[in-house]
Amino acid sequence: MKRQSRIISFLVAVIMIATVIMPATVVQANASGVFIRVNQVGYKPSANKVAMVLSSTNLSGVRYDVFNSSNTSVLNGTISSANKGSWGDAGGANCAYTYALDFSALSTIGSGYYIKINTYTSPAFSVSDSVYSSLADLSMQFFKVQRCGNTNPKDHGVCHISGTGSSVDGKPDGASSTIDVTGGWHDASDYIKFMSTIGHVTDVMLTTYIHHPEVFPSPGSTSGVLTEAKVGLDFIRKMWDNTNQILYMEVADGLDHDVENDDLDSRSKCWPENDNTIYGASRPVHPCPAGKGANLAGKAAAALALGAKIWGDQSGPSYNATLAGSYLTAAQQIYTWGKTRTGIAGDADEFYVDTDYKDDMAWAAAELYRATGTASYLADAKSYCDSAGEWYNKSDTSLNWSRAYAWANYEVASLDPAYKSTVISRMNNHLNVKKTYADAQFWNNSSQPKWGSYEAMSNNAIEALMYQELSGNSTYSNLAGQQLDFMLGKNPWGVSMLNGAGTTWFQNPRHRVTTLNRASNPGYQLLGAWSEGFETSAQYAVDQLDPLLSGQENPNIVQFNDSRMVWHDNRRDYATNEVTISGNAAGMAMVAFMGGSYTQSIPSVPTGLAAAAGPSQINVTWSAAAGATSYDLEVDGTTISNATSPYAHTGLTLGSTHSYKVRAGNSAGTSAWSTAVIATTSAAAVDYPANADAYVRDGTYATTNYGTATTIDIKGDPDAGYNRKGFLKFDLTGRSGTSVASATLKVYCNAASAKTPLVIYGLSGTDTWVESGSGSITWNNQPSSTGAVTIGTLNVTAAGWYTIDVTSYVNSQMSGDKKVTFKLQVENNNGATLSFNSKENASNKPALTVN
Repeated sequence: MKRQSRIISFLVAVIMIATVIMPATVVQANASGVFIRVNQVGYKPSANKVAMVLSSTNLSGVRYDVFNSSNTSVLNGTISSANKGSWGDAGGANCAYTYALDFSALSTIGSGYYIKINTYTSPAFSVSDSVYSSLADLSMQFFKVQRCGNTNPKDHGVCHISGTGSSVDGKPDGASSTIDVTGGWHDASDYIKFMSTIGHVTDVMLTTYIHHPEVFPSPGSTSGVLTEAKVGLDFIRKMWDNTNQILYMEVADGLDHDVENDDLDSRSKCWPENDNTIYGASRPVHPCPAGKGANLAGKAAAALALGAKIWGDQSGPSYNATLAGSYLTAAQQIYTWGKTRTGIAGDADEFYVDTDYKDDMAWAAAELYRATGTASYLADAKSYCDSAGEWYNKSDTSLNWSRAYAWANYEVASLDPAYKSTVISRMNNHLNVKKTYADAQFWNNSSQPKWGSYEAMSNNAIEALMYQELSGNSTYSNLAGQQLDFMLGKNPWGVSMLNGAGTTWFQNPRHRVTTLNRASNPGYQLLGAWSEGFETSAQYAVDQLDPLLSGQENPNIVQFNDSRMVWHDNRRDYATNEVTISGNAAGMAMVAFMGGSYTQSIPSVPTGLAAAAGPSQINVTWSAAAGATSYDLEVDGTTISNATSPYAHTGLTLGSTHSYKVRAGNSAGTSAWSTAVIATTSAAAVDYPANADAYVRDGTYATTNYGTATTIDIKGDPDAGYNRKGFLKFDLTGRSGTSVASATLKVYCNAASAKTPLVIYGLSGTDTWVESGSGSITWNNQPSSTGAVTIGTLNVTAAGWYTIDVTSYVNSQMSGDKKVTFKLQVENNNGATLSFNSKENASNKPALTVN
């Protein structure tokens, strides 16, 4: 868990004396030798394979070899990449040379490979399509240790229920008796239980299983993913009180951390089954505050709806119709409750501060649609996703337990093929930001060095693989691989951040149960746990307030700390080495998606084929098809390969008719042809005169109509009474079709008192205004600008004709009443006056030229 300072008032003092209570890192002489960092688990045959080499000496031009398990060199070359610079200034290694060593040419399946440079070797690794196949199940082992209640926990006793030596879960705020909220998972090293993380973790487990069941060979077994997810589902259901319409958000609270007294490690000396010194007979359970909780409701409802789908599958490994029904009922109740409580709920101490609710509610609506087939849920899901919008624009672009936008969008796109292109575009935008950042980093990490950086890196990798699955495009597969490689050993320290994976993994997590087990079993390992992540030296000095244990870490590892990346394999380190259920879920999902299969399917037939005709050209457009990598366009019976939208069919004669069809393709094949569309070029451009025009004026003239004036006057002025705006309306109801090839607005300026920009807007749904007579247009009743489309700006400098392309706006109105209204205004308030001829003028009248 992201811990707050134990006693806030001590914060300044602690920082001031940090050099006293924090044992100084032993600064060694520069590390001597060559250090080769690789993904210690291995690589898929087709993956990019890049090792990082750190050295105290210049290795440019030095030979390297990749040996197989028989010690035969199967690949060699010389180090030719540029020196990336020095590394290790905070730990003492101070390697002056670092190189990226690309050995992607190695694709032969095998195990026991290693890289050798001079006399130095890398850890061994494998090459195989199934190299990550066991890591998802390995990751699941950690959750068994985190189990609370009578859930058959691993490596500790049953806890926090009646009949044990621990406090009972739990007593609602202000209540005299307890309710049953036993079960679930302890969040991290502590024994607190949060709906924010338990809900999210259960969502991730079940969504990952639905999409990649192949990485969970025995999902319904006692050690399987569905058995584990049920621990979360049953706890979530207990945290919902439908009778009183209460969703509880947390069991226990920050007091769980305030138990050190004089011994910094006393928190690590309390087994879960004996945890009774803080709260006494019962631990508190806290409800969501009034009006808040949509974020938690979304997480909870999504998990329960997933449970309803999976346990309700008669052919599945865990079919139980009664249980599925109870999950679905609770999911629907909680979702309905959340729709009216859009305030953000967290926990009693703000350990977990959520950022939004729309991602969670979108995920819930998508899973309810999956479970029920009710169309309104799918509509809700898309609405929430659209409302959340482009998450890459948000101030913090890392995705984690509180920002599940990628998961929600991925689920909606998986359920509605028509929505795929929208999601693919959003993911592409976000992943491009992350790739740009990663490409600029020394170790290609996609997350900034901060608390929980590995969770963020895992989620970025997951999103990259989701994008690949939805689009059939592998643009970001290398980004995903870089994050996984880093966490499995290609990092400064040469340590796998998944306990039990690789050859050298982290040993000393911040974790009470591990510390307790080590007392009697020094070799105890917290198998399946993922470490937390690195920070900068500066951030670490602020976040890590407990002194580290001296002598616990391997100096050959810690010497590679750098001011840009600090990480400690030390059980007192909660800033970079505490284990959490949300971080573990992210790591589990990353290796599941990475290890899963991606069968390319033939793309669907493209939709939205349209042809807009002009006098000598027809512009053909269509919507992207999910998974498509190319398109064929049939033009008048001739197939044009690798066509792109928009396609311009040029050099056509006036009044000629043409036919178009499109199909999508990828490596799996091509779709069927779309239905043909027919378009005929126009005989000539048509000038439509304005059927209404006027200007309006504010101040004492706000009720005056100027519709019969021979001019349309425009002015921006800071003083009331001097502002004027112009309006023009054109009627295209006599024109056939729902689109035009081109449209140009033409206005004639008869006088300009100074150079000034004129802004042109298109107004939608406001075409009922009247030029003159009863109800005629004035400043007070001018058409609404709600939803106005900014068409562009004309820099008016003198008298004469001015034109602007308005094709896009006109086409947006052609499927409606075919009437278009333009608003003309000056926005710089410089007092300049522009005057244009109106339709009442004898000459040079405004017109809309349409092809």
